Amino acid sequence: MLPVGAPFSSDVLAHNDDCEVVTTNLSDLFPASVRRAGDLHVQDDIPIAELIEQELDPTQLHRMIHHLWLAGRPVPPRPLHYQALLGRDVVISERIDMHCVWGPGRIILKPIPRFLLNRSFWWDHFECHCGIECQASKPCHLRHLRQCALGFLLSYVALVAYESDYYIAQSKGLIPDGTTWSAWRRFVKEFLRRGSSSSLPAEQLYAEVAPRFIYGELRANRLAMIDKGYNGPFSTNFMSHWDSYEAFISDNSSSIIATTAWGFLVLGAMQVGLQTERLGRDDVFQVMSWAFTVFSIIAVVFAVFLLLVAFVAVFFYNLLRTRRGELERARYLRREWRRNS
Repeated sequence: MLPVGAPFSSDVLAHNDDCEVVTTNLSDLFPASVRRAGDLHVQDDIPIAELIEQELDPTQLHRMIHHLWLAGRPVPPRPLHYQALLGRDVVISERIDMHCVWGPGRIILKPIPRFLLNRSFWWDHFECHCGIECQASKPCHLRHLRQCALGFLLSYVALVAYESDYYIAQSKGLIPDGTTWSAWRRFVKEFLRRGSSSSLPAEQLYAEVAPRFIYGELRANRLAMIDKGYNGPFSTNFMSHWDSYEAFISDNSSSIIATTAWGFLVLGAMQVGLQTERLGRDDVFQVMSWAFTVFSIIAVVFAVFLLLVAFVAVFFYNLLRTRRGELERARYLRREWRRNS
């Protein structure tokens, strides 16, 4: 049986002063401008289906879904108050791929788009008309977008569980203005029950959820690692662990220094051992000490060499990519702004 209609029956935005606009004017439900192939467009010029896909479909994450277990667990995200307890500040991003991605001291969340709390919008834009040929495991495009929408809302059902979570969400702009706590409680109840007398079991609740949203919180550094495995070491689909060359050098130098310090501890212990009568005469221990000393010297030199090679490679890659991007942009715009006067 194909899912139909909105996964809730009440008007969540009924107490919103802009409710009339929300329910009648589609243009107010989407961003003022949209980036498409590097250019800015008025959202009225973009098909609704494409706008919804840009807002809700985590394409990059679905491409690496088979390795997403490396970045997170298949459980709902923890509530906002618990995120604060972990020392994570809420950072807003409108990129759906970055929703529920966390790093040191922060968790990135995408605010709920107004159209997801509009029942009429679900009927008009999330209904699949393929019939029995469309399956949950191999959905058509519309059903896939619906699964993304359901998964995204399910993440917020988990994030905003307590009234304290609601106030955090309000202060961070995660939920639309005018959404009251009582309206949110009613929405969560209807969403989890879907017309049943009690909460749906997990296998039914997740049956129509896009694969990415089966996972909750995802580690930013591991996502970047997986992405580089799929798209090459210079891929920037996700946030880089380093935001400057200084940070790159500092972080990697710290690792080399820390490893070298541990090596010095072992070398110091070996030096003490060589001063003793028993170990000083032990040929095996002397060979081991010699081998580890040589290895330590070569390893440090090799690590520094690799760091310098990586730095040069990244620097020139970014330099060439920036220059190539400028030339392509100049050809696209059909103008040259760096011509000598």
